[in-house]
Amino acid sequence: VYFPKYFDKNAKALVKKLLVADLSKRFGNLKDGPADILKSKWLSTLELSKLETFEVPAPYKPTMKDENDTSNFEDIPDSKELPPSVPASQDPFVDW
Repeated sequence: VYFPKYFDKNAKALVKKLLVADLSKRFGNLKDGPADILKSKWLSTLELSKLETFEVPAPYKPTMKDENDTSNFEDIPDSKELPPSVPASQDPFVDW
């Protein structure tokens, strides 16, 4: 994974641990579960209790005309194509 030079080194370390392909070694799947993530150096600078109660102001707030304004989102047209059909023998959702 490429990280820009300005990317915080502690954030980089956390992202790398979250992107480990081996599930048995990935942060969040280890013995302490999500506590490993919350105890990371990058997140240690946050006051999580204030974050949970919305006491921390957003670092960026886009301008909006009203609460239903979606102009800050890219307009992606709906696809007219149907997804390829999956044979019943390969359907991963058969037992759901």
